[in-house]
Amino acid sequence: MISDITAAVVGFAGFYIFLWALLWLTQDAREPPMVETAIPFLSPIIVMLMKWTTVHEYLRDKYGYPIHTLRLPGTRAYVVNDTSLIPAIHKQLRTLTAAPFVVKAFSNLMGVSKEAFEIMGRDPIEDHGFVHRLTTESKNSLAPGPNLDQLNTEVVDILNNSFSAICAAQEPKTANLFEWASHEAMMATTGAIYGPLNPFNDAKVRTVYYDLQAGLLRLLMGFMKPIFAKKPLEALETITEAFEKYYARGGLETGSSAFARGRYSCPREHGVSEKDVAKMEAGGIFALIANTMPAAFWTLYHIVSDPVVLADCRRELHGAVSEKDGQAHLDLTYVKNSCPIMVSTMQEAMRFHSIDLAMRAVVEDHMLDGKYLLKKGATVMIPGKIQHTSSLAWGPNVNEFYHKRFLKMPGTRTHNPVAFRVFGGGATLCPGRHFVATEILAFASMMLLRFDIKAVNGQWSTGGYTQTNGGIRLPRQDVQVELLPRDNKQWHVAFAGSGKATDIAEGVKDSEESMTEK
Repeated sequence: MISDITAAVVGFAGFYIFLWALLWLTQDAREPPMVETAIPFLSPIIVMLMKWTTVHEYLRDKYGYPIHTLRLPGTRAYVVNDTSLIPAIHKQLRTLTAAPFVVKAFSNLMGVSKEAFEIMGRDPIEDHGFVHRLTTESKNSLAPGPNLDQLNTEVVDILNNSFSAICAAQEPKTANLFEWASHEAMMATTGAIYGPLNPFNDAKVRTVYYDLQAGLLRLLMGFMKPIFAKKPLEALETITEAFEKYYARGGLETGSSAFARGRYSCPREHGVSEKDVAKMEAGGIFALIANTMPAAFWTLYHIVSDPVVLADCRRELHGAVSEKDGQAHLDLTYVKNSCPIMVSTMQEAMRFHSIDLAMRAVVEDHMLDGKYLLKKGATVMIPGKIQHTSSLAWGPNVNEFYHKRFLKMPGTRTHNPVAFRVFGGGATLCPGRHFVATEILAFASMMLLRFDIKAVNGQWSTGGYTQTNGGIRLPRQDVQVELLPRDNKQWHVAFAGSGKATDIAEGVKDSEESMTEK
C-alpha cells in the first residue's frame, strides 16, 4: 500500500517537473512575463474560473506588468494592461489581426456551408479577401454622409412614433425599464436598417434572439453544438429562416438601408448563396443590437435615477427645443453639438459598464514596441475593462460614475483618450459607432423631454450585474418605473447634418483606420 502511494507521489512529482520544464523551456525570455504558473498551463484556467469577469483586473493589480503572458494548454495569450502599448498594436494591421477570429465566427457561430466558408476564408488578411471587402462595405455604408443621414432619420422617426403612441394614451405607462428600453432600441435599430419588412417585427424572432445571445459562446466554441448549444442553435435557425423570407419578400427593395443592402450584395458578389447570407445576417445581428440595448438603458438609467444628473441634462436640452403653433420641435443636431453634459453622460455610461474584449491573432513573430516578443500562433487580448478601470487614465475616482468626466474644461485634467475602448480601435474600430451614438443620444434626449420617469417603489437598485456575452454589462434585476407623459403635443424631430460624426469614440480616431503597417 505504502509503495503504491509512494509510486503515485513520485509519478505526480515527475509529471509536475515535466510540465514545469516544458513551460519554462518553451517561453522566450523576450516574451511578456508569465503569470499564474504554480500549476503549469492550468493555473490560468483556475484563476479564470474563480474570478470570471474580473480576472483581468485581478491579474493587472496582482502583478502590475504592462503586458503579461497566460500559458494555456496548446496556446498562449498576451494580455495588454498598459494603455501606451495599444497604438503600437493597432499599427500592425496584418501581423496582429482579428481576421482569423472573424473567419472562425462564420463557421462556428453562423454555421455557413463548407462552400461559403471556403470563400470567406480566402486570404483573410489581404485587401482582396472576403473579410476585408465585407468590412470595407460596412464602413462605407455607415460612414458620415447620406447613408448615415438616412439611418439616423429612420431610427429617430421610429422612436418618436413609439413615444407619441404612449403620450397619446394620456396616462402613465408602467414598465420594466431595462426590458422596455431594450425593446425600443431593438425595434428602432433593426427597423431603421431593414425597413418596413424588418424580420424583428415578428415576436417569435424577438423572443428567440435572447436565446441566441445567451448561448453565443457555446456556439463559438463549436463543440457538439446540437447537444451543448441546442437552444441557441435552434434560435439561429429561426432567425435565419426569417431573413430568408425577408429576402424572398423583397425586403431589401422595400425601404431598407444601404447598410443592409451592402451586407447582402457583397457576399453574393463573392459567390455566397442566399441561404448562407441569411445565416451570416442571423449570426451577425448580435453585433448590431447586443450592446446598443444595454447602453441605451444605462444612459437613461443614470440620468433619471440621479436628480443632479437629470437637472444638468434637462437644462442643456431646453436649448434644443422650440415651439411653433403649439407643436414642439427638437433639434438633435443641437444636442450633439451643444449639449456636452448630455454627451458626456452617455460616454460615461458606456465606459462604466463596458467589458469589451478585443483580440488579435499573431500571424508572425513580432517585437511589440521594440520590447516584447509576440510569437506566431498566440493571441493578443486587449480587455476594455482594464482600460476603463485604469486610475492612470481616468483619475482616482475611476470606479465612480461621474457624468461630467468627458467634459473638456480649462484647468482640469483630461483623460487618456486611447483608454476609451467601447468601440474598439484600429482596423476593428466599430463602423457603426456614429449611428449607435446618435441613436442612444436621441433616445435619451427624447425620453427626458417627453416623460417624467419615476421608480414605482422609489428604489433604483439594479442588484449588480448578471452574466452577458456582450460588451456591455446587464443589470441583475430590472427597475419597474412609471413613464409619465409631460405633454401631449405633437413633436417634430429635426436632424440636419445628422451624418456628421459624433465625437464619442475619442482616442480611436478615424485616422487609425488608415494606419499603415510599420
